[in-house]
Amino acid sequence: LEDVAFNDYPAALTEDMRALRYLTCPNQVQADSNNHNPGVDNGGPFFCMNPFSSRCCQHNHSMGWPYYAENLVLASADGGAALLIYGDCTAKVKVADGQEVLLDEQTHYPFSEDIKVTISGLKKKTTATFPLYLRIPTWTEGAHITVNGKTVDCKVRRGLLRINREWGNGDEICLHFPMRLTKRVWTLNKNSVSINYGPLTMSLKIKERYDEKDSRETAIGDSHWQATADPSKWPTYEIYADSPWNYALHDNLKGMKVEFGTWPENNYPWSHEGTPLTIKARGARVEGWGQDATGLCQILPNADAPRGKTENITLIPMGAARLRISAFPPMR
Repeated sequence: LEDVAFNDYPAALTEDMRALRYLTCPNQVQADSNNHNPGVDNGGPFFCMNPFSSRCCQHNHSMGWPYYAENLVLASADGGAALLIYGDCTAKVKVADGQEVLLDEQTHYPFSEDIKVTISGLKKKTTATFPLYLRIPTWTEGAHITVNGKTVDCKVRRGLLRINREWGNGDEICLHFPMRLTKRVWTLNKNSVSINYGPLTMSLKIKERYDEKDSRETAIGDSHWQATADPSKWPTYEIYADSPWNYALHDNLKGMKVEFGTWPENNYPWSHEGTPLTIKARGARVEGWGQDATGLCQILPNADAPRGKTENITLIPMGAARLRISAFPPMR
């Protein structure tokens, strides 16, 4: 779920969620209205951000974040509450013998290692005994949980930590999920490498140029254009790279630096401007690696392909990159 929600879903949409593209790839260096068949099976303009094409997607894509939020806090069969995914929220939950309790969750997860949950809403001078389940992500090592400042023994069963106790107003549960840089090697894709920080897959930061197009001219056959829709208010966007992208990555994790900025005022971290997380790395451009005859990113170069000089490069979360290189040819 986290892989889809944090890495795949956000960049399939424009930042204002008014348009989407049908196909989003780990290595995507152009998002235009051209037909890229036979590079992809589908024939038509499946890469541009269009507000009317792909009707089923248009009706459903806006439910992604609401569905995520809806499942932040769930009831458990034994009268408790379960935090299975994490996000800033307040949830009213019926627990124990029907008592209502508020769980106030404060976090910038997945851009932060820390989550704080505060209990409130119980009637004055009353407490409630119920189990609280916390999902411990598989990507983290050394998770640390405290209740009112006291460490909880993290005995995890099937990915969940169960804390059964008497709770009162003002009780605080603090979760710390250490994040670190990790590397995945894709052996079936020429041993390309991807870099993760916690649950976030990172991509090369490519300068993106947005060209506005008339959506009536770029819509695919299933769009059923509405006669009353003003195309000037519902444009298509084609996205082009205005900086080089054909980099091999020096995949020594010790040589990378994680940097944190401020949280965006609009609470939307899935953009170049909004992401509070960047990674400074080193890479070199690969001679001859470009776009193929259909306009797609070519298959990865061989390990012995000529490299240019080593340069500083910046990685950002994959979900914030509409154009991206996420599976890099390695440079050791």
